[in-house]
Amino acid sequence: MDALHQLGGIPPGWQLTPLPGDVQAGRRAFQDLGCASCHKVAGETFADQANGGPGPELTGMGSHHPPAYFLESILNPDAVLVDGPGFVSPDGHSAMPAYPDLTVTQLEDLVAYLSSLTSGDPHAGHAVAMFGAPSPAERPTPPATPAGTFFVQTYDVQPGKVKDFEAWFAREGAKKFLAVDGLVGVDTYVDGTRPTQVVTTVFSFRDDAALNAFMTANDPGAVAVGSEFDAFVGPHDHKVFRLPPVYRAPALSAP
Repeated sequence: MDALHQLGGIPPGWQLTPLPGDVQAGRRAFQDLGCASCHKVAGETFADQANGGPGPELTGMGSHHPPAYFLESILNPDAVLVDGPGFVSPDGHSAMPAYPDLTVTQLEDLVAYLSSLTSGDPHAGHAVAMFGAPSPAERPTPPATPAGTFFVQTYDVQPGKVKDFEAWFAREGAKKFLAVDGLVGVDTYVDGTRPTQVVTTVFSFRDDAALNAFMTANDPGAVAVGSEFDAFVGPHDHKVFRLPPVYRAPALSAP
């Protein structure tokens, strides 16, 4: 118990794990609650399915987010705000409504349905609006960089795979990533102050067009190396920034 408290009250690698739900019941709830009127899901036949908005497209999202992320998105839509047309209301809150009357079973079923939305395209679901947009709060000046857009993944490496991951990246991963048109850098950071998902990789792109080409899987090489990278890492999120998300502030640092 003392060790648990020293770790911040949670064991290493802990994540919230929703109970398994019923995918078909979750699909019915998704339709009955009107979710399809805002969120497009390719291949579905909802009568009122949205065509490109106003909510982010959910096609393939089950491949890229852990169940707990979907659960939080339903319970607390403001937890991650999407910087895009119609995604944020004038008062700064998510345009997605809250559903305070959902039962635990309905939440589990909805999460199960969203988690089932995978596809054969390893990059499906990546083409989303900007997440984690920098706030207008004043901050130290970031370093000069040739990149204009940053794609970020935060994760834990799969158990027992750290050495293999490092060897793969040194042997071929770095070269394959830098062969992607418009990708100008890959930087990985380890943050030991976090209890879980301690590794963050920042993929720096020349501009939005280069990032969008990578996300939409137009380059078979990008699809292949992205899939190889993901095979080494655990559940992770995807965020996009237009300023470096992590950087050293020389003006506030001592040699």
